[in-house]
Amino acid sequence: MNAPPHDRCGPHGHPHPPIPEDIEGVDPLSASVLSAFRRVNHLNRQFLLRMSSADKGGGFGRAGVLRVLGKHEGVSQRELAEFLHLSPPTVTTMLQKMEQDGLIERWGDEADQRVTRIRLTEKGSERSDGMIVAYAQYVRSTIGSMSQTDREELARLLASLADSTAEALRQLDQPDI
Repeated sequence: MNAPPHDRCGPHGHPHPPIPEDIEGVDPLSASVLSAFRRVNHLNRQFLLRMSSADKGGGFGRAGVLRVLGKHEGVSQRELAEFLHLSPPTVTTMLQKMEQDGLIERWGDEADQRVTRIRLTEKGSERSDGMIVAYAQYVRSTIGSMSQTDREELARLLASLADSTAEALRQLDQPDI
């Protein structure tokens, strides 16, 4: 299968550097970092999609649900949505389909009937076990293949980017004074 042009290697086996985006008012280095970040996001999503399809998990979202429920039976729909960084309506739709496919069961919380809890069925547990193994393989073959020093630096840099992004979001939520 041929890789898209931006993922092919150059004549010496080294990947082509990402083409920096031309963004008005943004320095070339920041644009290059953004381009590399977007490429990593794209490639990781493709890897996870193929991995979840190979396990017949039914797609990227379902794979995440199976993985989480395999470790946290009885989680609420709200907690699941927060953990997966998905909107509650998206999770509700996904869970309805998974319930129809016999992968999950939902029930009302005895203490608070407004809360819906979720667990895997036997069929769902079998799929979850496969996803847990596949996910560990994914982490080992991508992030795990980097040196410890590079992983430590990447973790630090991504935490810094997450903090900057969270602050930018907070500023967006501030009313104009």
